Amino acid sequence: MDRGASTSTLSEISAASNFPVHLLELVFDGSPTYITDAPRNISWAGRIYTGLGHFLNFGDIEETAELQVSSVTGTLSGVDQTYVSLFLSETYIDRTVNLYKAFLNNSEAVISDPVLIFSGRISGVGITENPDDGTCAIAVEAASQWVDFERRPGRHTTDSEQQIYFPGDKGFEFSSEITKEILWGRV
Repeated sequence: MDRGASTSTLSEISAASNFPVHLLELVFDGSPTYITDAPRNISWAGRIYTGLGHFLNFGDIEETAELQVSSVTGTLSGVDQTYVSLFLSETYIDRTVNLYKAFLNNSEAVISDPVLIFSGRISGVGITENPDDGTCAIAVEAASQWVDFERRPGRHTTDSEQQIYFPGDKGFEFSSEITKEILWGRV
């Protein structure tokens, strides 16, 4: 399947030699972060994707015809404190992640429009520091848009969840002792 790739992108894929790169977008509340695995900064769609060599790899992206949750983990390695503080200071769960495959020409400009190969939301982040050499790696795990497909909406009638929204409220203090199912809004 061509995934909506333009003819110039399709011809670049079938060329004898090409220069593929990946463009990663992490959309936070404050401002989006754009990273690429290219050796230099890449400009596309009015955005500058930073090519500092931090974006090393990402896991396999699997596609199926079934409705199922797929996930991918991208790794940023050797990052400076800017990226560490970004993940420590921002709310990152459920923020948008887009991963594009692009091809560069001889002057390292993007050929046509990159192809979106994964779109999802951040489901977790792991930060690993190595005190011996002073390096740091960040693993960003993202799940596809189907992550909420089987999630049940609404709130639970438990005391612990009630305390999140209304600290000190005693309304659900003994809810765990009720064995009868309560159907709200039914006659």
